[in-house]
Amino acid sequence: MTKAKVLKIPARGEWKFDEVELEGDGGIPLKTLQDAVGGWIERWSFSGFDMFIHEEGKLRRFPFNPVATRVSGILAHGDCIVGNAIVCASDEEGKTVGLTDGQELELRRMLREAGF
Repeated sequence: MTKAKVLKIPARGEWKFDEVELEGDGGIPLKTLQDAVGGWIERWSFSGFDMFIHEEGKLRRFPFNPVATRVSGILAHGDCIVGNAIVCASDEEGKTVGLTDGQELELRRMLREAGF
């Protein structure tokens, strides 16, 4: 099977780039995204990236995720991200796909600038 690169940002612990299995159409399976965040997903888009978080993370009082919050820029809206997060990309058709090498470099730059 084909693999794609994603950025995993746990609420607690270290962020890391990882590889996930792709479906036959080249997209990242819904189950993979759900497993990464621990349940139902919600998509947040920022700077050309898609971040998936748990849809009910705040209701379930998941722990604050400082890395995902700072990288996503959501603080500018007076909000924060809780629980685990996974960052991917989208293709022209809106399908969730892995990160390119250039996107990985951009995320690394954003993480470094955010102090991580």
